[in-house]
Amino acid sequence: MIRFDIPSEEATLLRETAERFVADRYGLAQRAAMLADETLAQKNWADMAELGWLAAPLPEALGGLGLQPVQITGLLEALGAGLVLEPVSAVMQCAATLARALPEAQAQDTLDPILSGARIDVMAEGARGKPITARSDDGTLKLSGTSPLVMGGNIAATFWVVAERDGAEVLCPVPATAAQVERYRLLDGQPVARVVFDGVTVREADTIADIGAALRFGADMGRVAILAESAGVIDALYRATLDYVKLREQFGRPIGRFQAVQHRMADMFIAREEARSMLQLAAEAQESKDDAFRARLISAARVKISDNARKVQRDAVQLHGGMGVTDELPVGHMVKRLLVLAQLGGNRQQHLERFNAAA
Repeated sequence: MIRFDIPSEEATLLRETAERFVADRYGLAQRAAMLADETLAQKNWADMAELGWLAAPLPEALGGLGLQPVQITGLLEALGAGLVLEPVSAVMQCAATLARALPEAQAQDTLDPILSGARIDVMAEGARGKPITARSDDGTLKLSGTSPLVMGGNIAATFWVVAERDGAEVLCPVPATAAQVERYRLLDGQPVARVVFDGVTVREADTIADIGAALRFGADMGRVAILAESAGVIDALYRATLDYVKLREQFGRPIGRFQAVQHRMADMFIAREEARSMLQLAAEAQESKDDAFRARLISAARVKISDNARKVQRDAVQLHGGMGVTDELPVGHMVKRLLVLAQLGGNRQQHLERFNAAA
């Protein structure tokens, strides 16, 4: 049963802290400087960890804050609205996966440096239809394959590789220095990596088997985080457009007074509210132990939020005119970020297929 809770005090505090963080450190000029020099973005990581953001969704027994997914969406919305470059969502997905895949004692030792910000670990998987494979070889596993898009892969210390061995999936820890890491940038300027694992060997004793449930939960945690970031950008795009139509004048008065513009703004408002509602639905579903139920609702939310994001992007650009696609205003950066987010964690078509398969 889905419930809709009033945000807790912890959730409100997390969101407000993130909003202040973004306001202080993520102006357009500051963000441009980080894009030009990746080490500047890395300096924020220790502060994010100290604020408890990375530990927020993990159990207290493993050093986390013990918050439910619905309690951290506000934090992630604020980070999305701020167009942050640090891979918070990717690290949360990795930590959530490891917390479920490892025995408690081993999980705590593994997670401590991740949650403290001392080390950045992320997941790495093969492309759709092209899995990374692992072949047993005298006490080791020899990996073969490529992970074409690894969020945070440009600064990761360890890749937790999802590999296929004898028809079953295993999780293999691979130091970044052992793989071939090819760094590049996405449409919105965010640095990521293509990682080639051909010829990399991992001790069989270090691999983790029986990871199906952990992978599904962690992947859905990552998808909820992406949805939260998307909802945050949609909100920021709506607010920026609302401010613009109040100031931009035509025929001697603000364009926001024209009925046609007011109708567009009303449509954007509805799209924003629908996205928020679907995000909360997905975050509540993430708590379910029923994989099929969780998959169905999260995929439904993904499709709806993707559709609404496209509507808000279109109207925001049209109301801003040519300025809406330049780097001079935040709007242009927001549009690019939404285009990127729409492809992460599975695109619209893949989630329609997943929704139908979970029925």
